[in-house]
Amino acid sequence: MKKLLLVIVTMAFVFSGHAQKLKLVEGNLDYLKNQKLLKVEFTYDKLKVGKMSEEDYVAKKVKDYNKKEDGKGDKWKEKWESDKEDAYPDYFINMFEMLMGNGEVMLNENAEDADYIMVVNTSFIEPGFNVGIQSKRALANMEVRIVSKDNPEKTLAMFTITKSPGNSLFGANFATVDRVGGCFEHAASELAGYFLRNDTFWD
Repeated sequence: MKKLLLVIVTMAFVFSGHAQKLKLVEGNLDYLKNQKLLKVEFTYDKLKVGKMSEEDYVAKKVKDYNKKEDGKGDKWKEKWESDKEDAYPDYFINMFEMLMGNGEVMLNENAEDADYIMVVNTSFIEPGFNVGIQSKRALANMEVRIVSKDNPEKTLAMFTITKSPGNSLFGANFATVDRVGGCFEHAASELAGYFLRNDTFWD
């Protein structure tokens, strides 16, 4: 445990200088004692991107890119959707599991035998940009719910994560996927830090 806490402290220095806030707004976590595996689901309900709805944002990007090059916007849309489905969950899961001890507590999108489910809903993304001489950091807001496999409609606990800053520790951050992926890394680090500080999974 001490080694894990040391990792958290180290990461805190790396992620310092931002206004990210994590708050437990509902419920408790007593039932997670000695749980080693959670199923995790990633959703994007009522997602806003910048000042636009996701639908309007995607439509505008597709139109603008297709004007520049036929088919470029359609390819961009495919990448946008695949990043939400595959890349961002990987950023979150990998960071969470690394901080939680690489096997001590695991997240899996296909863990049908897990007793509890972590639902990570991203409701806001500011993609930011990085053109070398000028950049804007990505930001994201998320709600994380813990529910039981037997009664997934009932929220047992809910966290809010606001202004999770982007820029991946492991990416160049010129691509949107790395900037926004960093938001998921930071969110996972905050959540793991909370669990570690409160010995959520341990007696």
